[in-house]
Amino acid sequence: MELINFARLVGILNRQSQDYMTIAYKSIGISFSECIFLLNLYGNEGINQEKLSSMLLIDKAATARSIKSLEKKGFLMRKISKEDKRAKKLYLTGKGKDCKEQIFSSLRKWIDFLTEGMDKETKNIVFKGLQSMAGRAGNAVFNELLEDKIDDSNKDKQ
Repeated sequence: MELINFARLVGILNRQSQDYMTIAYKSIGISFSECIFLLNLYGNEGINQEKLSSMLLIDKAATARSIKSLEKKGFLMRKISKEDKRAKKLYLTGKGKDCKEQIFSSLRKWIDFLTEGMDKETKNIVFKGLQSMAGRAGNAVFNELLEDKIDDSNKDKQ
C-alpha cells in the first residue's frame, strides 16, 4: 500500500465527511463535533462525560465544551450521578430526541453515497476493516510506535 495515497484518502474521507455533516446539521443548529456526541448519546443515554470522552477518544476539555454547548442549545441535560457526585450523567432532552431521525437520515444518505456500487460483502469488509483500524488506533501508544520507527531506521543504517 502506498503511504502517500493512504494518507490522502483518509484525509479526503475525514474532511468531506466533516463538511457534509456541517452542512447537513446546520438547519438544526449543531456542529460536526456536537453531532458526534449526539450520535453516541442515542445509544448510551445516561453515560457520564468521562466515559463518553474515553469512548470517542476525545479529550475531556473538548468534550466538556461540546456538551456545554449542546446543553445550552437545549439538546441534552447533565445530571449529577447519584453514585458519584463528581460525575455528570448525560441525558437527551425532547429536542435532542426529536432530531434523531434527521441526524440518522442524513448520515445514512452519506454512507449510502460513499458505498454506492459496493455489494453487501464489500461493505461488510470495509466496515470490519474500519472497526479494526479504529480499535488499533484507539489502543496505540504513539511514543512506542515512534521509538520503533527510530530503532528500525537505525537498524537499516547498520
